[in-house]
Amino acid sequence: MSDLSLYKSCLRKVAIFLRDGIYKSCHENPFSFMPSNIVNDLMSTALVEHGLNGWRVGDLEQLLTSGRLRELRINGQDVNTDRSQIISEVLYFLKSGCQELEVLHLSGLIHYQVENTKPPKPEVSEALGSLLRNAPNLKDIHCCFGFDLKALRNCKKLRSVRLHYCPQQPLYNFLAKENGNFEPHKYLEFLTVCRIRVLIPSDEIVVILRHCPELTSLGYIESSRALSQIHRMSVSPSEFKLRQCYWSDVNSNTCHNWSERESRGIIRDASLHRYPKMEELVFMASSIKSIAYLRKLRNLVFLEITSLCDENIGAVFRYVLQEIGSRLKHLSVDVFSLVDISIFLQYCPNLESLKIGGHCCALSASSVIHLPRLQRLTIVNIKDRYVRRIFSQLSGCNQLTDLFLLDAGGFDDKSLHQFLKRNSLSNLKIAYLQCCGLTKDGFREFLLNAPQLEIVEMYDHDIRSIRFERVIRETNHKAICNEGLFSYSDEFFEKRRAFCGHN
Repeated sequence: MSDLSLYKSCLRKVAIFLRDGIYKSCHENPFSFMPSNIVNDLMSTALVEHGLNGWRVGDLEQLLTSGRLRELRINGQDVNTDRSQIISEVLYFLKSGCQELEVLHLSGLIHYQVENTKPPKPEVSEALGSLLRNAPNLKDIHCCFGFDLKALRNCKKLRSVRLHYCPQQPLYNFLAKENGNFEPHKYLEFLTVCRIRVLIPSDEIVVILRHCPELTSLGYIESSRALSQIHRMSVSPSEFKLRQCYWSDVNSNTCHNWSERESRGIIRDASLHRYPKMEELVFMASSIKSIAYLRKLRNLVFLEITSLCDENIGAVFRYVLQEIGSRLKHLSVDVFSLVDISIFLQYCPNLESLKIGGHCCALSASSVIHLPRLQRLTIVNIKDRYVRRIFSQLSGCNQLTDLFLLDAGGFDDKSLHQFLKRNSLSNLKIAYLQCCGLTKDGFREFLLNAPQLEIVEMYDHDIRSIRFERVIRETNHKAICNEGLFSYSDEFFEKRRAFCGHN
């Protein structure tokens, strides 16, 4: 038995002793003398082995009050259930031993649940606020329970704040005040409300940006309006360390009713300021002219763009990628008009991740798309004839590890054969194929050319899925098929959304 297995076995045994109350008779709390990493592991083991509902909160009291617990992660808690009472009790015990607490995660299962979340019971908010006011070493909070943001003012070491609820107060209320003025927060790097279309007034964002000099990301909080205001204040871009942004020129995603011209001006101002640290942008665009301003962001390595434009964005996007494409490593394009992606992909030779989606996505028949560094490829809801062209024109893609195809009937035996002429699946580890066009023979060829494949999910008609599983057995391939070990939410860009843009 390995040391690691022995350690885990010991953790499980101690967790059982905790549940059985073995340590209750100790005159002093035995866990107060243990290293924090062991107390953290004991708490994690207790929750994993039995779940929160499998415990009386009193069984965990000695861990919670030891003063050695630095991390508490309780996931999947629904704020609308009776578990609120359990959480209140946990927080009550933890309050007396939270001086060393650095990580507190009380998060729900679904990252978009914020919109329908009801206010938690008052005792949860009160217990959480009381705890936070006594946790000066807290660095990371991820919470789906509402609380008074002023409770964070004593948490001077905070680096990450993720809220899974809509605050009913200004978002900047976590900032400490002295003589009526906000004090700078020296360490905060990540702050967001985990809901893509949360509407936070730009004036609040300006205050946060001006007083959090280390802030690198606001997640999916729209920030172009705030950056435009800062641009007009003549504040130097060098004062900011923003690395990730979410912008939109769509009025429904903002707190204002701007005209199209005003929205374009905001995107222009935000782009022209050229924040030197900004490397990642998620952009929802309704105007071609707004898209054109992206050419000024020459440090981008990550770009996720959703275009709601009725016009063809092909020409303007080509214009943008001529300027910024060579640095891009991750590109997601979702369009609602006909566009020839092969024209602009030639300017992105260093892509490691590519996602293509939209109602129409045409490619010139004679184009070749050379992407030698591509590791992750996702194609979503594209017409079959365009899927076939994509796979026939890709070239040099020998580093693929992840392949996600949704409603890609065009990925059939012929497309696979054409793809393998110029590319390789020798490094492929994960394949998610929903309603693809492969036959049993095509899937056999797919497996034989993907010796490193570990997991494959085939979502299709039940009969065909059974046939695919049979092919794996016949080829004696090591891949695990249709065991539900991963889903579309594990796709590279989707996973970033699930974590609110937080790496």
